[in-house]
Amino acid sequence: MVRRFLTILTISLTLTLGFAGIQAWAAKEPASPEFTLEQAVEKAKANSQTLKSMKYDINRSYEVRQYVGDKVTFTPLEASDSEADATFKSLMSADLNWRMAKRSYDAQEDTLVMQTYKIYYGLLQAIEDVKVAESQLKNAEWKHRVAAANYRVGLLNKMGMLEADAALAEAKANLEAANKALEDAYQKFNQLVGLWPEDRPVLVDKPSFNEVKIDNLDYEVAKAKADCPSIWLARQKIDLAKINLDLYSFNNASEPYVAKKIDVDKTEIAVEDADEQMDKLVRTLYYTIKQSEEQYANAMDSVKTAEESLRVIKVKYDVGMATLAEVRAAEAALVKAENSVFDLACQHEIQAYAFQKPWAYAAS
Repeated sequence: MVRRFLTILTISLTLTLGFAGIQAWAAKEPASPEFTLEQAVEKAKANSQTLKSMKYDINRSYEVRQYVGDKVTFTPLEASDSEADATFKSLMSADLNWRMAKRSYDAQEDTLVMQTYKIYYGLLQAIEDVKVAESQLKNAEWKHRVAAANYRVGLLNKMGMLEADAALAEAKANLEAANKALEDAYQKFNQLVGLWPEDRPVLVDKPSFNEVKIDNLDYEVAKAKADCPSIWLARQKIDLAKINLDLYSFNNASEPYVAKKIDVDKTEIAVEDADEQMDKLVRTLYYTIKQSEEQYANAMDSVKTAEESLRVIKVKYDVGMATLAEVRAAEAALVKAENSVFDLACQHEIQAYAFQKPWAYAAS
């Protein structure tokens, strides 16, 4: 009886531990979900604890506003020491806090989208960088084999062999660095959208290069200023400071009237400074975009040149007028040229969104 019990217990433990081992293995199996840029943005929003907290801030500030508003019986037209005066000031402050909470939420959402753009395209770039590093290593290994063969038969001196060794070591180091950068890019993306660290998502969208066209830069600057949450907030603070000044009681024992006047002046300076900073940012972004577009056109020309060079080298190789090493070098040059185009396209996508929401770019 005891022997039978021990046998059953042993089998049960084996099955339990085996099942647990399978579960642990399955938990570590990396997933490869597909993500468009839009899907990544939505997942990032849903995964953002900051946005969730800010929603509570909106609800809380609204409840405070309603609570204080119920206590206001009339709008004071001049300064007094009455409780109604103090309550009205509290309502103005509570109303501003509520509207601030809503605008802050929208601004944080814009910032999160900007971060998603950077991380999404950053991961795409990291993937391509590994491909380039692999191509460069393949080319370096081929050149090293040729150098070693020439060195053995006396066609290459010691210095030439050392240079080939150094080039190969550098190519290996570059690939290792690219793989580490790719791992870091995956971790950033996974953390952003709420995936496990070992997951390897597949990014569906690729950058499409579309020239940014505007009719008037001054109009774009003015529009950015009008839409900017931080400038809006600064302007609201001017209104609040002016209300406090208009309703100032000269029986105030803690602050003189001139102090309230200084508060108004300070808030006006803050608006002027925010306006100036936004003006500079929008113009800088626009000129950076135009520069990127010129670089992209040049990079496309370089790709065409590299493609033609590879075509010519292959023709020469087929008739015995070029070596395989030259073909490998031309292939590596084309991969590098294509990567430059891809990098510029990714950066242009980020810059284009930044131009639409410059405050998000500044905050990200």
